[in-house]
Amino acid sequence: MKKFVFAAAAALCLATPVLAADDGGVYVGAGVGSMGVDVGGFSGDDVGYKVFGGWMFNPYIGAELEYLDGGTAEDRGVEIDVSGFNASLRGAYPISEQFSVFAKVGMLFWDADVSSSGISGSDDGEDFSWGLGLGFDFSDNLGVTLEYQGFEVEDTDTVDMISAGLAWKF
Repeated sequence: MKKFVFAAAAALCLATPVLAADDGGVYVGAGVGSMGVDVGGFSGDDVGYKVFGGWMFNPYIGAELEYLDGGTAEDRGVEIDVSGFNASLRGAYPISEQFSVFAKVGMLFWDADVSSSGISGSDDGEDFSWGLGLGFDFSDNLGVTLEYQGFEVEDTDTVDMISAGLAWKF
């Protein structure tokens, strides 16, 4: 079932801009920000980045696939590295020709490596993701985003990312 969900989401994203466009279209981009992980007594964050691409079917509905690398969150000698692919459906509302707001819901397919005092382990999984953001278009092709994403990773208190991105629409 998990493979089917991932394949369907990937196909949707490939068959399917970050910012509001006249008629929608394909886009690619990259972002940088802070990714935080809180679990039990651990609370850490690090600089994270993402690369993304998608297709807005029209100015209001689209799909996006992104690769996220959350860096290495550290707290009291424990390090957690989180990375993964996030497949999302994206809803946007153009406020004006240049400004839009958007929301995303999807699935994060993640890997995590944990290390402390020479002991290490890893885990992976698929969990619900969501995001809210603002977009601003400088031109028909170039825009920026500011986004908050939450990842409902099982057995954690909070996994989230706030980022600024640059997008190119074709």
